[in-house]
Amino acid sequence: MSLGILAKKREMTRVYEDGKMVPVTVLEVVPQEVVRTKRAEKDGYNAIVIWTGKKELDKDKGIKTKYVYQREFRVDILDVAEEFVDNFLKDLKEVKLRGVSKGKGFQGVVKRFGFGGGPDTHGSKFHREIGSTGQRKPRRTAKWYPMPGRMWGEKITLASVKVVSVIEKDGKKLILVKWSVPGAYNSIIELMR
Repeated sequence: MSLGILAKKREMTRVYEDGKMVPVTVLEVVPQEVVRTKRAEKDGYNAIVIWTGKKELDKDKGIKTKYVYQREFRVDILDVAEEFVDNFLKDLKEVKLRGVSKGKGFQGVVKRFGFGGGPDTHGSKFHREIGSTGQRKPRRTAKWYPMPGRMWGEKITLASVKVVSVIEKDGKKLILVKWSVPGAYNSIIELMR
């Protein structure tokens, strides 16, 4: 894995290339800093640890609470630590990105797996139920059987996402990537080269 940065997912919009509409996601590069460097001699590999967020004073407890997103990126050369954001954005054509998908919470089998359910009329009491979960032998439910549970909220990685353009506007650095990006608006997205 090579150099990376953190960005916030802002919105989706569209741009026009050669007369064709292209849907894009706007990612805003957030303020971030290198808090630690790892060296091959000591740690076994070269890496930079960056974080973004803010520290606030908790008035009730009297201690500082951190709202920090921290990530480690492996690099080949450690002298990129000073201006790593500008180095990352230079000649950016394609990017690999990772985000946490929107969570849907605890869902039943109809939404989670697309079960059909039973009839809605004629006195049926089987509408959106799971139905039978096994057979007479081996008298237990198989481990792989689809059941209700938490849906999504998982890390999703997209490789080779095309970067449409990098814009600097009102002191903010915006990256426009083609198509959609996993995660809710204002969620942190990891971008890697």
